[in-house]
Amino acid sequence: MRWLDALAPELEYHGLVGERRAHARRVPPSWRARLPSDTWGRLCMSSGVRIAFRTNSPTIATRADWISCQVDRSSAIDVYLNEQFYSQLVPTGIGAAEAVVYEGPVRDQLVELYLPAYSEIRFVGAGVDTAAAIEFPDRAGRPCIVFYGDSITHGAVTARAGTTYPARIARTLGVDFINLGASGAARGEPAMAEIIASLARDVIVLAYGVNTFGSSYEEPRRFEETYDQFLGILRAAQPSVPIVILTPLLHSREFELTTRGGAKLEEYRRVIREVVYRRQSFGDANLILIDGHGVIGPGQDDLLADVVHPNDQGFGAVADVLGSQIRRILSLI
Repeated sequence: MRWLDALAPELEYHGLVGERRAHARRVPPSWRARLPSDTWGRLCMSSGVRIAFRTNSPTIATRADWISCQVDRSSAIDVYLNEQFYSQLVPTGIGAAEAVVYEGPVRDQLVELYLPAYSEIRFVGAGVDTAAAIEFPDRAGRPCIVFYGDSITHGAVTARAGTTYPARIARTLGVDFINLGASGAARGEPAMAEIIASLARDVIVLAYGVNTFGSSYEEPRRFEETYDQFLGILRAAQPSVPIVILTPLLHSREFELTTRGGAKLEEYRRVIREVVYRRQSFGDANLILIDGHGVIGPGQDDLLADVVHPNDQGFGAVADVLGSQIRRILSLI
């Protein structure tokens, strides 16, 4: 086989903030000092990072080095051929893994490797038959969606790297995406808003609030200030980019749980609605609000894998609702 190293010019990277890099942290180290340690730790995981190339090779292999690993299929690299799931490279633990991920007829194929949502990984390279062609797929110019949210956006607890709701939406619409979901650590820090504001993008999706509620990090009044500040940073950088805002989905214990200050999750939804309505009343027509209970709400517990995270059917429901809204937005741009 002929092996291409991680930064070979034939390989196209997606889902990274900044320059392409083999160590697939979603955000470059220059941001580390400005982010809380738990947020930085989550962003070191490779959710939404994809490596693509086009080849006619009858044999395709890949190599990677796992720096952190959950030793289950959620830590695997998903292999998509012509945008259809085909196989996985499954690690056995921390350390290097290599496998043939395609062996079959000679045919021109777009190969896309989805790196795992909940592992920190260093991509090592891709291998093809020595006589095969391999080339850069050059998909520049596609619309780009930036997603920011909690563990649901990050990818918990979907079965595979390619079945997070951002990945489902992107494949359905034929767009590019960056997933900045930070499991358990999406609290709307100004630095996260600045990262998003620095990116070239066509639509932004915000889906956070439940981490602030669940950890009692901020009570609703303070959360209102934080949320408005986050939107303010985005709007200062890009006054008219469409921002789709999803309030928290059903938490099956939300009617009994409260913060230390006694607030329920619905109060955080109310805060988000009020911030959005106020900004809309001041003329911001490119804020689009989606009620989380309208996606997964009371009586739809079967769409949850646990008390808060959707199962794969639930991820499909989220992708359907958000994807329909994003499709409409892109048709107007």
